[in-house]
Amino acid sequence: MYVAIDDTDSQDRMCTTYTIFDIISRGKYDIIGDPELVRLNPNISYKTRGNGALNINLGKGNGKRSITGKISGKYIYSYEKLREEPDQNELMDFISSIVEELYVKDSEKTNPGIVISGDRFEKTLYSKALQEDISINFIEKYLAEKAIYKKIKTGHGIIGSSASLAWPGQKYTYELLDYRYPHYGAISHDEKIMISLIPEEYQTTFNNVDLENNYPAIFPKPKTPVIFGVRGVDKNDLISIYGKIQEKHKIDDQGYIIFKTNQGTDDHILIEPDYLSNMGSYSATGIISGNPYTIEGGHSFVEMKYKNYKIKLAAFEPTKEFRKVLNSLIPGDIVNAYGSYMNGAIKLEKIKIIKKAKLYRKEAPVCPDCHVKTKSKGFMDYRCPVCKKRYKNAAFYEVDRNIEEKFYEVPVIARRHLSMPVKLAPYFYSMECV
Repeated sequence: MYVAIDDTDSQDRMCTTYTIFDIISRGKYDIIGDPELVRLNPNISYKTRGNGALNINLGKGNGKRSITGKISGKYIYSYEKLREEPDQNELMDFISSIVEELYVKDSEKTNPGIVISGDRFEKTLYSKALQEDISINFIEKYLAEKAIYKKIKTGHGIIGSSASLAWPGQKYTYELLDYRYPHYGAISHDEKIMISLIPEEYQTTFNNVDLENNYPAIFPKPKTPVIFGVRGVDKNDLISIYGKIQEKHKIDDQGYIIFKTNQGTDDHILIEPDYLSNMGSYSATGIISGNPYTIEGGHSFVEMKYKNYKIKLAAFEPTKEFRKVLNSLIPGDIVNAYGSYMNGAIKLEKIKIIKKAKLYRKEAPVCPDCHVKTKSKGFMDYRCPVCKKRYKNAAFYEVDRNIEEKFYEVPVIARRHLSMPVKLAPYFYSMECV
């Protein structure tokens, strides 16, 4: 039986993933398959932090077991198959009592929603939740004959909960999240950097540290039950990384859970659509039609022609050194831009330079007889300082531009959960070819 939960945290406290940890730690049900962390539309205003919803399949399991976590020093296993489903209403009572206990009660933006269903939902709902702002009324009608649900306060969380059950999981990564409730003691910044370097020893990890900007990405910014979270594509490597962190740094934790996620998949990106709508995220190929400029605050922009649109590409200050890429573009460059669209601008997550335009500089010509550069005496009048011969036309030389035809991405410090890192592209290509 699938249980989905969303909207139990706030901007500065708690984490909905910990609710799943607490459910598992009580040991009342077996876990079937992987617990899932599903990120949804990154552009909606009504969200706490990462706009992620959770689901887990509970019951009595059988078949092959695999490690899905560790709690109080003991490994937690998930089963390959479901043998027996629990009673829906009993399960709802159990889950809602935990959510009622843990959710942040003094935040107006925290409105938990629980959905319980015997089946997954249609992929179309997941796709809709990545591109639009879905209403509670729509979801309640959708759930009418599909599942039981519970709303706490406004119950806005039933939207994300439902969408998480519609994720098809065709492309996926994993994240190991380590916990101590309500939050772990202070760790110095230098130690956070040292811990963040451990995942870098593995080829299968991503988005764990940004050395250029001195940012340990595995540690959450607010005080939450999450001590750290390591992202990767291999569960066994994540378990090994956890072991190395504990061996070297002796973190006093309750344990960890490994979630299957849509992080780093680019699932939110629609490729080359004819129509761009606010709050959507796209991959758009076009021609640069203006010169880059920077406004107060350090935000950089450049115009691009895309089909019938004239849009701006934006690299905001938090993207740090990535702005140099945008500022290196010139009219005529052909680029493929990835990012969210709002009010005529694409907020860049990454960009591929497909074809560079040629850039020339104009100079006085060299006298072919004397082999010295002529001097300008006015419009279309260049004279050799040696033989005094006159020339009408300037010389043009191609400039070697300091930019390559390849992908460029924002640094880890500014990277969105769903955005696919360039290093993962070969992994997903092989997954699609299997």
